[in-house]
Amino acid sequence: MTTRCLTRLQARVFGVLVEGANVHRAARPRHFNGKPYGCYSRKTYSFKASTSNSLDRPLASIRATAPLKTRGFSPSLTVDQVLAEELGKAKSVIHSTTVPSELDIQNALQTCGNLARGLSSPIDSPKPLSKSYKSPTSNLLSLEEKSDVSSTPSPPEVPLAVPIRSDIVDRISETAYDIILDSKVFITPKLLSTYIYAQSILGRPQSFPQIFDLYASKSIPHPTTFPIKYRDSNPNRTSCAVPLVLAHTALNAAIETKDLALCLGIISTTVCTTAYKRAKFFRRALLPFSGLALAPAAAYVLASQLAQYQQSMDDQLATNLAFVGITAYLGFTATIGFVALTTANDQMDRITWAMGTPLRERWFREEERALVDRVAGAWGFEDPNKRGEEEGTDWEALREWAGSRGMALDRPELMEGME
Repeated sequence: MTTRCLTRLQARVFGVLVEGANVHRAARPRHFNGKPYGCYSRKTYSFKASTSNSLDRPLASIRATAPLKTRGFSPSLTVDQVLAEELGKAKSVIHSTTVPSELDIQNALQTCGNLARGLSSPIDSPKPLSKSYKSPTSNLLSLEEKSDVSSTPSPPEVPLAVPIRSDIVDRISETAYDIILDSKVFITPKLLSTYIYAQSILGRPQSFPQIFDLYASKSIPHPTTFPIKYRDSNPNRTSCAVPLVLAHTALNAAIETKDLALCLGIISTTVCTTAYKRAKFFRRALLPFSGLALAPAAAYVLASQLAQYQQSMDDQLATNLAFVGITAYLGFTATIGFVALTTANDQMDRITWAMGTPLRERWFREEERALVDRVAGAWGFEDPNKRGEEEGTDWEALREWAGSRGMALDRPELMEGME
């Protein structure tokens, strides 16, 4: 039996380099012709590390204290230098004279998003040894002290607050803004989504209305031309409609900043556009209207088949009567369903439609009303008993803006207790 002992000054625990550690490893037995000819004695791992290091530093704190080694940065670099290096790499994609690919722009914006998430993620503080732990001897010698400690309530644990410098947030936000604003960058849905999420995490939604407007109207570059040529974009195309999920995300970030003008600007550039209304029609109304257009032909075929099962009148007369009856049934049912769909108000909270608003317009603009309703709920009182008592410049501006759009804020006849 032979024994191999590997003694090193460094060991890697959970992917982190630990200095001053001795490691004894049991190697695998070697085989020759299916029979082991050498065997190593098994020895356990032993680390020459202090007890406080093995107990006081949890895994989260170890990861937090060694990001530079694991990511390839020099330990001598400061936070500003690392940030400048990362933002410089991200911004280098727009410094070329050619049109960058969507993947390169996506990676650059993703870098800004990762930096934003790194700033917003909490950092776990090292957990000290529990003060309640005592050896058996100390428990026997300090029974009175232990009873006094148990009777006194321990103060609650307060997490350490990590201050975030506003200039770092501004630098990340400006880098993402410069990338998406460059004339060579064509804003795709993926790029728009990455940008919106990154700026929402940073708490900088002030550029959202401008970016939503550029998403629909920004000129499209030709990647194969030099110098680069551009062609105009039609902002009313269905592909230029901002997804509703991104509109909700942007509005959440704007509500957190308590900027009413920004909230109304986001609503105006997302769900109020012609492109969004066209996209909604093609997604949700094209199929029902196509079926309604084909209903008369299907009704006539069905009526001609039903006419063969009777002998009391002429087949053509029976076909016409059955056709009129089926068509009338489909028309009346579809009309009642459309009226019920457009006049439902169970989802409305504080913003409702004004009297005389056409039903077709109500259906097309339901998302607009819902977003304005969320803004009204964020600016008004949460207590239902205090609704109607709001006042101030922002509240009056919101009431006036909703009235100009065919909506009413807190209609008295629809409020609770005013029936």
